Amino acid sequence: MTKFNASIAAAAAALLLSGNAFAASLQPAAGEGPFFNEQPVSTSSLQRAEVRADAARHLPATGEFANQAEVQRTDSAVTRAEVRQQTREAIAHGFRLATGESA
Repeated sequence: MTKFNASIAAAAAALLLSGNAFAASLQPAAGEGPFFNEQPVSTSSLQRAEVRADAARHLPATGEFANQAEVQRTDSAVTRAEVRQQTREAIAHGFRLATGESA
């Protein structure tokens, strides 16, 4: 009789301890279950060409200074030829441009 009680106790313990394992099988693994928060499908009144044109007007910011405010450019009163001449004169008077690895 003690062997019978021991086997029943072992079976009952196994059932009680495996309850979590059986419950876990009802839960889907990540990404395998249905998406329960589905929103109703809505249709857009925009055409493909309109969407592409809007996207072309609002390109994403890229590059080194993308997160900085856009600087308004002003027209210079000095021409390109004048800037070149001033640079030549500065070099002739001893000014050296910072170039190379030590710049």
